[in-house]
Amino acid sequence: MTKTHHISDREKKFAAMLEDALSRPGVREVMQVYQWWQKQDQALDSYRSATKEIPHILTSDRANIS
Repeated sequence: MTKTHHISDREKKFAAMLEDALSRPGVREVMQVYQWWQKQDQALDSYRSATKEIPHILTSDRANIS
């Protein structure tokens, strides 16, 4: 038994839009640069989370009673 995939109108419109965009000069290259940038940006996520500003917490063993 094979499972058939029903293509929705939205998927058809998306495919047509993508095909039209990719037929234009330079669009494919811009998409490749953007995908490369996304990978580079994601690679920096661990660095960003490790270098977040750490809140200063002050503790004391004395009460500030005047």
